[in-house]
Amino acid sequence: MPDVTISFTDAQWARVVAASSRIKALHETGDVDAAYLAAILKTRIQKLVVLYEKEAARASADAGLDDF
Repeated sequence: MPDVTISFTDAQWARVVAASSRIKALHETGDVDAAYLAAILKTRIQKLVVLYEKEAARASADAGLDDF
């Protein structure tokens, strides 16, 4: 499985950490760290893939339908 690396400059990371309260859910406290961002991105990508698969399955099913 490929590894994906995302790099931030020090200034970009400082901005990410400063936005921690916006990135995290209301009930979560503390600063964002790399593991937290990785989990968010993995979950988001999984959701996008599932949506893609549903749309592809629907398009495939629709392609087999006859016009009136």
